[in-house]
Amino acid sequence: MDLDTLGAALGGIVVGGLAAAAGSAWWWGRKLQRANHQLAKLDHARLFADQQSTQVRRQVEQLQKEVSELRMQAVRAKPRVEVTVAQSQEASSEELLLRATNPPGEAEAFPQTQILPRKPDDNFPKTHIVPRKR
Repeated sequence: MDLDTLGAALGGIVVGGLAAAAGSAWWWGRKLQRANHQLAKLDHARLFADQQSTQVRRQVEQLQKEVSELRMQAVRAKPRVEVTVAQSQEASSEELLLRATNPPGEAEAFPQTQILPRKPDDNFPKTHIVPRKR
């Protein structure tokens, strides 16, 4: 082997190595770029989720305050409701006459439905599984 052949072989190896390095840099650069893009999307999604959770917490706090205020108003208004209900329950003379003409002891036109317990039907034959014939 002379020096020209040896130089060409070494040159080919160097050029092949450089081509392989350039190809792998291009290949891994694309993968790295996709990974960085995905990372940016995930960071954006995480920030958006944090903002949404903060907003939801604020809304829950506001709703809890409103519910507690409504409960306080209901507690304060409860005696008033009892007073108004007690006053409206006083029967007028017309209602008393209507009650007297229809005593509660009379039978209803459509009585309540009664559910009777189910009895097993002994007249129906018991089912047996019959194997297939081959």
